[in-house]
Amino acid sequence: MCGTLSLFAGAACTWGRDVFWIWAPQAALVLKCLALVLGKFLVPLRSPFCYHFAGRGGGKGAVRAVPAAVGDATFVFLREVKSYYASINHECLLGLLQELVPSPVVLHLVRGYLQLLVDEDGGLRQIDLGISLGCPLSPLMGGVYLKPLDDAMVDTGLFYALFMDDWVVLARRRGELRAAIKRANAVLESQRVVKHPDKTFVGRVTRGFEFPGYRFDGESGLDGVDIAAATWHNHFARLLALEDDAPRVAQYQKFWWRWVESGVDLIY
Repeated sequence: MCGTLSLFAGAACTWGRDVFWIWAPQAALVLKCLALVLGKFLVPLRSPFCYHFAGRGGGKGAVRAVPAAVGDATFVFLREVKSYYASINHECLLGLLQELVPSPVVLHLVRGYLQLLVDEDGGLRQIDLGISLGCPLSPLMGGVYLKPLDDAMVDTGLFYALFMDDWVVLARRRGELRAAIKRANAVLESQRVVKHPDKTFVGRVTRGFEFPGYRFDGESGLDGVDIAAATWHNHFARLLALEDDAPRVAQYQKFWWRWVESGVDLIY
């Protein structure tokens, strides 16, 4: 174990409220190789309704899937995980990987990536909760961690779409939706995942809902989407931060609108 831990060495840095780990060159190379090898093996095990993996369409693919599948659905269930990367339990994740990955060597390397040693006040402290931001292996590990939720929602037979830690379920009948919510809560509890208190919505489709970054207007029949309030908020916050640099504001505006409008039918 000590050899693995010494391999994955680096330094922590903060960006706002987030903590990133800057890996040593040798560790970064190993992690990139692990991500490539495990990705080819693990991604096909996830359902096609998980849109955050390469080739699945990303957030725009998830957004496009909703109006295409809503049909006569009446009820919607939306949820997001609170501080998802920071809340991932190492033993739960390793337990899942042991069922999916047959190689003890690969599992040993993944354990070393998880259980970092951090220099803190002159001593070393082992990280025992959460995974690193800014690491090529982390998106894959974050995806694996929600595989039990993926399996449970697919088993309901209802429409389900997942992008990162943000998902939506559509149902015709209230009882179907309640059963799906009960199963989702059981999975999240078993995975020791904390539900975001402000980002859960259960109600009628006609009330409209947001997922992810866009708002679906239920009264319009979900034929198009609008920009979500949180997306506008983040946009204006970025503009405010750049207000003294007119060229950068113009460039940011150009690329932001290109992103917003690409791949979806906006309501104007």
